[in-house]
Amino acid sequence: MAKLSCLFPLYCHDRAVAHIFLSLCQQRSESGINTRMVVPNCDRSCRPPNLVEAVPPLLKWLYYRRSEAPKAMAEKRFLQDVKDFDALYLWPHVSLATFRKVKKYDKTIFMERINCYTGKAKDILDDAYSRLGVQPQHRITDEMIQGEDEEISLADFIFCPSPEVRKSYLESGVPDRKLISTSYGWSPKRFPNISPNKLVSETVTVLFVGSICVRKGAHLLLRAWEKSGIKGRLMLCGQMEPIVAEICKDILDRSDVIYQKYTPDIAFAYGEADIFAFPSLEEGSPLVTYEAMAHSLPILTSPMGGGGIVRDGTDGIVVSPEDEEALVASLQKLAGCAQLRARMGAAARQQAEEFTWEKVARRRAGLVLERLDARSNKALKAI
Repeated sequence: MAKLSCLFPLYCHDRAVAHIFLSLCQQRSESGINTRMVVPNCDRSCRPPNLVEAVPPLLKWLYYRRSEAPKAMAEKRFLQDVKDFDALYLWPHVSLATFRKVKKYDKTIFMERINCYTGKAKDILDDAYSRLGVQPQHRITDEMIQGEDEEISLADFIFCPSPEVRKSYLESGVPDRKLISTSYGWSPKRFPNISPNKLVSETVTVLFVGSICVRKGAHLLLRAWEKSGIKGRLMLCGQMEPIVAEICKDILDRSDVIYQKYTPDIAFAYGEADIFAFPSLEEGSPLVTYEAMAHSLPILTSPMGGGGIVRDGTDGIVVSPEDEEALVASLQKLAGCAQLRARMGAAARQQAEEFTWEKVARRRAGLVLERLDARSNKALKAI
């Protein structure tokens, strides 16, 4: 059985990127891979048996007084027994110094990329803010891009969770042989009360979940909603970027636009909705899209927001987020036909069933084993 050591250098809880990490790397004996996870610390409520905490729980109060100390401890612990594993799996925010040290062991290195190539993301966001007539308000620097370039050169394989992510790395010059096309997923345990049949409501509710920011195209959705003339409501759930609040103030003040900064029960929001709209400009493979599909919602999204899971014309409608006319027309089309929503919602639910974390993790394990077997066979032929 292959042995894989995984490094996640941030505090581990069952949310956001940490949720993805836990969902993909928890021990599954039937996968053919013996997986070990190294993290600084993990919430007790979601701590799997194959996880190693680098910071002693009783000393967390001491180490977390310095922001970089927990990460440094995790990387140090990870490096202690690298030689005992067949392959290594590095997640975002691992230091470049650790990448360099790991490379010396001649182990197969897998790297997880959550979003697009950093240089591509910067270009997209620079353009988006320029269109709004404001200075870019992201944190991507040239140093970050250079750092990622070196990480790419050191890694053997890069997991790309959507076609758009893969495309961004190909365009940056990364060899196709390094890129592994895959996906993310969703957790049925998070939503135990999903109804398989979506009831038709009299008032159409369009839902957006996530950071309400320029990167995710929230301002584009708000403008399209205003022009659509739909008699219904637009519900936004998430933290709002100040520039969006500023440039869309008049739209946000409308009575048919509902903004919820914090939504403790996101399942309720999915249940209230009739359409899920997510015209993101830059993404990886957003979990909210998988979750919305699991709730039998037709999806109106961009190629980025679709994450490779949404089938245009089947599960929803995929349009360019910057094509305002197409965005408006698609909103009107979905809002105006309950039968279309029902048909697409049912297809979306069926599609989501193939992307539960259990199935996605099993496919991931197969992809890892394929690469390890190929490398082993290549080494044998060289003898």
